[in-house]
Amino acid sequence: MPTEMAIWRITPDGPMPLDSSRLDLESTLEDMIFKNSGVLGVDLLVLGRQVETAFGGFLDLLCIDVDGRLHAIELKRDRTPRDVVGQILDYGSWITDLTVEDLQSICIRYNDGASLEEIFASHYREPLPDVVNIEQRFTIVAAELDATSERLVQFLAENYDVPINAVFFRHFGDGESSYLARTWLIDPTEAEASSPRRARGKLRPWNGKDYYVIQGTVKEGTERWSIASDYGFLSAGGGSWYSKPLWNLKEGNRVFVYVGGAGYVGVGEITGEAIHAANAVFEIGGGAQRLIDQPGIPEDFKMRALSNDIDEREVVVPVRWLAKRPVSDALRVSGLFASQVTVCKLRDERTIEVLEEEFLISA
Repeated sequence: MPTEMAIWRITPDGPMPLDSSRLDLESTLEDMIFKNSGVLGVDLLVLGRQVETAFGGFLDLLCIDVDGRLHAIELKRDRTPRDVVGQILDYGSWITDLTVEDLQSICIRYNDGASLEEIFASHYREPLPDVVNIEQRFTIVAAELDATSERLVQFLAENYDVPINAVFFRHFGDGESSYLARTWLIDPTEAEASSPRRARGKLRPWNGKDYYVIQGTVKEGTERWSIASDYGFLSAGGGSWYSKPLWNLKEGNRVFVYVGGAGYVGVGEITGEAIHAANAVFEIGGGAQRLIDQPGIPEDFKMRALSNDIDEREVVVPVRWLAKRPVSDALRVSGLFASQVTVCKLRDERTIEVLEEEFLISA
């Protein structure tokens, strides 16, 4: 039998059930998921909406999760159970074979020219995983779910390990207030734990403290690392895509600093919260002084720090250096982790071990 949902308002006379009503159009649900995948209870990045497939169909939503799994999401739209299940499986057969190059093309087409790496890093504050689309998930979304659809989805998932699930929503009204309730057919946590593909995942666990931070590139100039090294901070500016990840750094985090085109140049410990550079005050020469007033701070750094555009402003995070070296002596070893993302969690154990040894830092 289909799962039923109900909501009660607590009153002095006891619980009073709220009336449920079907959403006018299931496209309303598509709009909601497109704007905020959190309504599904899963953090997903939407790569495209109404994505044209190789065989001419149009997938409602193509998404990717933080582990690099692709998600095909299809609205039921009053189709018969066989039709909607067959449709999602058809789309699943298509996304299974998508390469990174295919995903790049989709991103450019449906995201105003933005690359896969850019939108992934912007959404998750993580670099794109080394392996993408090794697993997939197929999800049917409905305003209500019938017994036949439930039976077909459960049969495929439980007997043939097909990564398919269904979620349905009920709309409840209470005077001028409106509520949306969600129920998954198969608990996503249980489905993940029982998946035989789970062992194939490539994403390494994070140790909870280590971050990778990039401080400029040889091509653009190494002034950013020079002043960071001298005054004890990390910085980024010129756009929220660059500066926003710095706000994720917290006191006690360890950072491994990289200069693009050169290699690793330092290891430090975060000693405070991120702050706009214009407001940053450091202990310099025995007293508290504004960072942007110090000698050696480039003019373009000061201009960004004082910009009227909040997204353009320079952001800094104080750091205590455990070890550092000039760019000319940067450590560059084949196979170590590197990314264009300003800040991301450093998960690669080999990279951490090599850097701890080379910089003479204990774990």
